[in-house]
Amino acid sequence: MSEKRHILIAVDGSQYSLNATSYVVKACRPRNLRVTLMHVLPTAPETFWDLEKAESFEAETRGQYPIWKEERRKGAQTFLDKAKRSLVKAGVAENEVRVMLQERQVGIARDILAQSAHGYDAVVVGRRGLSEFQESYLGSVAVKIVEKIKNVPVWVVGGDIRGKKILLAVDGSENSLRAVDYVGPIVAGTKADFTLFHVVRKFSFLDDYSLQDHEIEGFWEEIKKDIPRMFRFYKANLERAGVDGRRISTRANLDSASRAMDILQEANEGGYSTIVMGRRGLSKVREFLMGRVTNKVLQRAEKFAVWIVP
Repeated sequence: MSEKRHILIAVDGSQYSLNATSYVVKACRPRNLRVTLMHVLPTAPETFWDLEKAESFEAETRGQYPIWKEERRKGAQTFLDKAKRSLVKAGVAENEVRVMLQERQVGIARDILAQSAHGYDAVVVGRRGLSEFQESYLGSVAVKIVEKIKNVPVWVVGGDIRGKKILLAVDGSENSLRAVDYVGPIVAGTKADFTLFHVVRKFSFLDDYSLQDHEIEGFWEEIKKDIPRMFRFYKANLERAGVDGRRISTRANLDSASRAMDILQEANEGGYSTIVMGRRGLSKVREFLMGRVTNKVLQRAEKFAVWIVP
């Protein structure tokens, strides 16, 4: 029997979070899933407390709070029940779906962060569903979750994603290896097609102008030799995890002006639904919460699910 994968899906009653729930059972084998649906009830809107008006108005406003609170709770429970039914209908065992409805303790993102420490294989959020600011690239709560959850993979789901093609953006870093080793067991046995995609920036973007032409040429030849070895190694790891080798392809762009934009272009033109990336790549710059390429892809990948693997 395959190991159960425990997935935490943070929901808020929006279509975005319902899309995230649907995505999980499309991306994984439902019978191998254990799912926790978590809904954190917000505190009252600021308008209940901010309006410094007549005492009678304030008293009337405060009297509405229990009604508002109960309506939110009922609405949240109705949504959670609907989400659970959709998971069970898709093949997840009913006893493997847990529903959590709680009032905000510290903050919505921090409460989800606290729950994520309880042995999950992934934390899943809708791209904009957990935000009050729908016009932003990423919802404000989703941004905090991505930034703060550093030990658990985070899946950010944008829209109603139906395809099963997975783009693994890789380099030679340990983080990329962890991403490959993570995704294989999660989706093994599904009908997903994989592409290992490696991007190398143009040499004109190298900052070391002291290199001689022959040194650049030698360095370039080493890179071209390393790429096939890297692909073979990653492919072998995916196959050991149970992925059909016939579903694994490789692509490399050796003349990139922008790695992030080339990853997004490949995802768009290749009809991919999911982009998998390590949280950091080869960069040693530690002041960034995420690698710059990963962050740029995440900000612009509105039509995809993006998996960020620590």
